[in-house]
Amino acid sequence: MKNIIKDNIDEILKSRYLSYAVSTIISRSLPDLRDGLKPVHRRIIYSMYLLKLYNNSPFKKSARIVGDVMGKFHPHGDQAIYQSLVRMAQDFSSRVTLIEGQGNFGNIDGDNAAAMRYTEARLEEITELFFDGIEEDSTTFSDNYDGQNLEPNVLPSKLPNILLNGSTGIAVGMATNIPPHNLIELNDCIIKLIKKPNIPDSELLKILKGPDLPTGGEIILTNAEKKKIYKKGFGSFLINSKWHDEKIKNGMYEIVISEIPFQVNKVKIIEQLANCINQKKLPLEDVRDESDENIRIVIKPKSRNIDKNKLVDLCFKLTDLSIKYSCNFNVLENGRIPKQLGLKPILSQFINFRKLTVKKKSKFNIDKNNKRLEILKGYLIVFINLDKIIKIIRTKEDPKKEIIKIFKLSEIQADAILNMRLGSLKKLDELNITKEIKELKETNSSLKKLINNDNFLSNFLIDETRSINNNLSDNIKLRRTKINNADDYELDIDIDEFTEIEKFTVLLSKDHLLKRVRDFSDNSQEKDNNILAAIDIMSNQKLLLFLSSGKVLTLDPNVLPGGKASAKSYIEFVDVGVNEKLIGLFNPYTQDKLLLVSKFGKGFISIAENMITNQKKGKNIFRLKNGDELLKVHFVNKDHLALVSKNEKLLIFDIGSLPTLNKGSGVQLMKIKSNDSLSDCAITDMNEGLSWSKGSKIKNLKDIEFWIGKRAQVGKKIPKGFNKNLKFNI
Repeated sequence: MKNIIKDNIDEILKSRYLSYAVSTIISRSLPDLRDGLKPVHRRIIYSMYLLKLYNNSPFKKSARIVGDVMGKFHPHGDQAIYQSLVRMAQDFSSRVTLIEGQGNFGNIDGDNAAAMRYTEARLEEITELFFDGIEEDSTTFSDNYDGQNLEPNVLPSKLPNILLNGSTGIAVGMATNIPPHNLIELNDCIIKLIKKPNIPDSELLKILKGPDLPTGGEIILTNAEKKKIYKKGFGSFLINSKWHDEKIKNGMYEIVISEIPFQVNKVKIIEQLANCINQKKLPLEDVRDESDENIRIVIKPKSRNIDKNKLVDLCFKLTDLSIKYSCNFNVLENGRIPKQLGLKPILSQFINFRKLTVKKKSKFNIDKNNKRLEILKGYLIVFINLDKIIKIIRTKEDPKKEIIKIFKLSEIQADAILNMRLGSLKKLDELNITKEIKELKETNSSLKKLINNDNFLSNFLIDETRSINNNLSDNIKLRRTKINNADDYELDIDIDEFTEIEKFTVLLSKDHLLKRVRDFSDNSQEKDNNILAAIDIMSNQKLLLFLSSGKVLTLDPNVLPGGKASAKSYIEFVDVGVNEKLIGLFNPYTQDKLLLVSKFGKGFISIAENMITNQKKGKNIFRLKNGDELLKVHFVNKDHLALVSKNEKLLIFDIGSLPTLNKGSGVQLMKIKSNDSLSDCAITDMNEGLSWSKGSKIKNLKDIEFWIGKRAQVGKKIPKGFNKNLKFNI
């Protein structure tokens, strides 16, 4: 290597990356405020203009157009160019399509356009407004990438395309997201701004209702958010689908979605609805796509009693039938400087651009008319001195030189006279020339006013804008998107509102298998010695599941197997660790308080409903230390707690002495020695006494006064006849 660069790598990277960032911002990602186009879109439209693909000319293959763009102006991938062309032809992507496509140009389902060798295209009629005076010096040109062709730096557009069709792009360190708007509203704002440049934003926002999206729908845009978006250049709003209900037989109804949010794939919405049905998140029986050229998504509810408005709100909440659209009005000023601008600065700069364009075009036409006037004045001399000029032409070797000398003509005039046809020498042409001179002088006078008189130029632009409005088709004129300015709009809806509440019983077997059944009773066939617990619960309630680690998890009983299905282990429904064992299962709505007792004699009372959690891993309620484990959980439905230790000690005390905590380490319930632990515990009443099982019999001790003590005591020797397992009968 001969050229070795010695520099700091940090500085080299900074300069190179900065160059790349600027190139991305200017030459690729951000639109020009003046014509609202990125370079690739501008090059496509200009290339089609050069190919004379006007709206009244035959279509040409898209491949031909893409080839021209790539070869002359845009040396990038053909697919990137073609996709940009396709987007400008899709009526669901652009509010006003700039290209008219013939063939398969994709659809709102997300299907791609056909290959470019099959499709054809030409410019839309309205796109001709982008070339106002392009051949009359109304815009500047620069060399293309190889210096063999010239391309416009900006198209001299009469349309505020930056807001009309909007734009989306991600650059380096910045992005743009401008929604489409209604052209009539934009032009009315322009007229108002030309008449009154210092007009407040609030006056413009009375004219501009908000975005007008190609796919229609309904925009939820509060007045405060609207002001923020159009004054500061950023903000967000909701886009809701449009819907109506249709009555069907047996008093049922169906919801029909006729318009969906902008830039949302219809197939994706249907998939989301179907998934919600499968997961029982929506009370729907079916969803059908009956769309043709118009969107028609049919949603059938499970019951005719379901409130249709609440049902639609829930669909909006769970699917892309409603989306949030974030605005970011980042544009290029003069094609060079990226800025975030509001409505008024954007339209003001567009008006200034139009004024500059009209002035440039006027100067060009004045010069053109002056050249024509010079030639016409030379023609008049011909008519006055016709015989002399003919004689000079016939007799002189250099008639041009003689004519210039004798009649004091310019070279342009002399050339024009010598190039005249004999047939144009008739008398009638003299009258026409005089008339044309007069017309050209009047035209020049008007053109000079456009250059020198700002009021005259302003009135000209107002008339031009009104003329554009009058010539628009209804498809462009009429607003597609409804604007809802509700300040209190909120999708505060839940699936539980639609669920039919059922009563059933959850059965817990000794093997810790779970199942739900209906119409359960003690005499039911389901009742047998294998059942550890039978918990009555409603379908809209939750179960609390306690683990030996001191953790509590929330379980939805609706997910448990029912009917003739086999019972399943609890570990299939909750997140359980390897060393965690099931301690108990409770309906927290049955009793208010639960008592938690650990193996080492710690415990406390906690409010049952406060333990319910949405966390999959549950809550750590009991903070256990030094290998301690949760032993038992009881509803606090009696007034005394009986504790028995493995060292055959029994203690009974009043539960009222225990604290109520949301979570914690608890207090000492019974004094436990280092080699001891609790064997069991039970809730009891003084008049009930104490019961325990011995073999197949149940023993009951009515007089328990001897074992009554205070919390944290050691306790006394268990009564005679207590079982060897040291377990109560519960």
